[in-house]
Amino acid sequence: MKGSFIENASQGNNKWWHYASSIFSVVVVIAILNIIIRQAIPDIKKLFPDNDFGKNLFTYILVFVIMGVALLAFLVVASKQHQRPKMSFISSKDTLSLRQYFLGFVSWGSILFIGSSIFEYQKLEYFLANFNLYQFTVLFLVGFVAIGVQSFFEELVLRGYLLQGMHLLIKKVVLLVLLNSLVFGVLHFGYGIESFLSSVTFGVAFTTIVIVQNRIEFVSGAHNANNLILSLIFLDLSKATNEAFSWEIDWRYFSYHSIALLILVALVYKFFRR
Repeated sequence: MKGSFIENASQGNNKWWHYASSIFSVVVVIAILNIIIRQAIPDIKKLFPDNDFGKNLFTYILVFVIMGVALLAFLVVASKQHQRPKMSFISSKDTLSLRQYFLGFVSWGSILFIGSSIFEYQKLEYFLANFNLYQFTVLFLVGFVAIGVQSFFEELVLRGYLLQGMHLLIKKVVLLVLLNSLVFGVLHFGYGIESFLSSVTFGVAFTTIVIVQNRIEFVSGAHNANNLILSLIFLDLSKATNEAFSWEIDWRYFSYHSIALLILVALVYKFFRR
């Protein structure tokens, strides 16, 4: 894998405490932001319509502010700690590829929408029955930016920074993919066992794509499409975030989800590998 994206970790300073301090600094920034914003939430909410549109718009803007600051803080701190260019955490190239980002967004967005429309047809019907072009357009544009920042931050930390760091200790690519995906799954365990399993398979597919492509732009775009489409059409954000842990698994949907991810990996390997 010499000269590949995951080999970027061999650059600069790579002591364990460089990784610990970079992650810790971002956690502190997010915690401080949450404390400050929580004090202002009641007043800020008054600026938004008291309906689902207003609640979703407020949520997107909140995500953009918190994740945007966290993203910038992480890039600055990690770059200084490791004495590496910021792009080394994103790609094996020196430039950001918006083309790959939009390819990922459209590819996974299309696959996800088709499958979710079949398995969650009642939710699609409800969405269409209450469709408002103005509200949808605003939420899509704001959500694309806000969820885009959030998903890019997740990919940067997990399938960029952490994946590279793990490669310093783990040379077997299969084991590296599995362990990195397991970390991603554990972060989603609080939503239930199905969420954990789906997140692990999601992680395996996306980590594989990163290693194949030597960059995170494609999976960042796909991750954006995943969260944006689900939150706009198939999920109630307020209910989803407060959902209790569940041991139940919808094996039909889980099987579809796994097959869809396999199709995405095959698509990348065949057409977007370079």
